[in-house]
Amino acid sequence: MLWYQELHVLCEQLTNRPQANYMQRQTDITPRMRTILVDWLVEVADEYNLNRETLFLAVNYVDRFLSHMAVQRSKLQLLGSAAMFVAAYVLCLFYILW
Repeated sequence: MLWYQELHVLCEQLTNRPQANYMQRQTDITPRMRTILVDWLVEVADEYNLNRETLFLAVNYVDRFLSHMAVQRSKLQLLGSAAMFVAAYVLCLFYILW
């Protein structure tokens, strides 16, 4: 990657970070539920032999989504699986293009 592309990616990561207190805004889920979701995502990543980058990106997607939207308890695992799918797809495209 060229230096200006790396700088652009770094700026994107800094501006798109999850908010620090996003779990306080959630009405239906607790931090413990998020912990259980992340543990489940780790198990899924191990079961399907996914890259660690996929897991980290999926957790980042979950945190970023939770910092902007309130999620129902019944939809939390759906959010995690969708984040894992999108992370795997994005990284697959990244590896194909590079």
